Amino acid sequence: MRGPVSYCRCPLLLVGLLLLGACTGGGSSSSPETSEPMSSERTLPTNPTTQLEASGRIDLSSLKGRIAFSGGTPHSEDVYVINADGTDLTRVTSDPAADFDPSWSPDGERIAYRHQPGDDLSTDIYTIKTDGSGVRNLTRSDGVADWGPAWSPDRNEIAWNSDPDRAGVFRGYLMQADGSNMRPLGADVWVEYPAWSPDGTKLAFMGQTPQGTENYEIYVANADGAGLRRLTHSPGPDGWPAWSPDGQEILFASVRDDCAFSEAPNCKTTGDIGPYHTLYVMHADGSHQTRVSDVFGQIADWSPNGRYIVFEGRGGLSVMRADGSGLTTLLTGVSSSGFPDWAR
Repeated sequence: MRGPVSYCRCPLLLVGLLLLGACTGGGSSSSPETSEPMSSERTLPTNPTTQLEASGRIDLSSLKGRIAFSGGTPHSEDVYVINADGTDLTRVTSDPAADFDPSWSPDGERIAYRHQPGDDLSTDIYTIKTDGSGVRNLTRSDGVADWGPAWSPDRNEIAWNSDPDRAGVFRGYLMQADGSNMRPLGADVWVEYPAWSPDGTKLAFMGQTPQGTENYEIYVANADGAGLRRLTHSPGPDGWPAWSPDGQEILFASVRDDCAFSEAPNCKTTGDIGPYHTLYVMHADGSHQTRVSDVFGQIADWSPNGRYIVFEGRGGLSVMRADGSGLTTLLTGVSSSGFPDWAR
């Protein structure tokens, strides 16, 4: 992705072919890692919802909204939409290229995504209606890496990261939702995977720190590029920020618990070539950074009511409560489901 061109969906140093599928996902009704074993001495109530509550798992039928995600065969993924309760799976894109990293428009009518027919330099930002019609190429930048689209809360703008000079340096950019009025964000720092605050006044993003190294940290800046602040200072890379619906917290992934960065006796490892990512939540000012789960989690999003978190998992998408409890699998029927974006 950055520096040497590689066909990847995540920052170069934060990814590899992980046991759980880096930059993709999986997870539906229950997770074997969180289900309580049945005992002959214990009798659960017969009501299914009560059983779920007793075991700590989430009753998926109670979840509201729609989740856009991407998945499928590597290098030819497509964008899908599924109801948060696991019903009504819809394939939105259908072409030979890789279509992934979706972002809902606030009105729920269109999805912005990364379209990649070849290597990273073939990428453009596209939008599409949820019924698969009305495809638009917004960036139209041949030979330029464009990805990480994020639709503004007022639906008027899309933020993304780009390298128009082809110098291997990513900066943040803004454009109108129709692709017009493209302009730099203005923050003179590496920008990747920007995320809007709910009130539309700020953007959180991940950036190489120092630039040219393998480390990433999370920053926040005003929507005009001013007021740049660094929020994380961990021993390992942090990335993929997502604001809580109330704007008070930021969800992100970190490798600080990987044994390559941590000396803790309970440090994590994938047993593969990539680092182990865990999900953290911090206050919007960067304080009170707290791990919410010790299972592998990389690209995640909040439910519209802020009560749940969705991320890639085994067998579909993984859903847990905002405190990390109740890990439950939302079966999608799509391999390598990931990059979730949860909308109303």
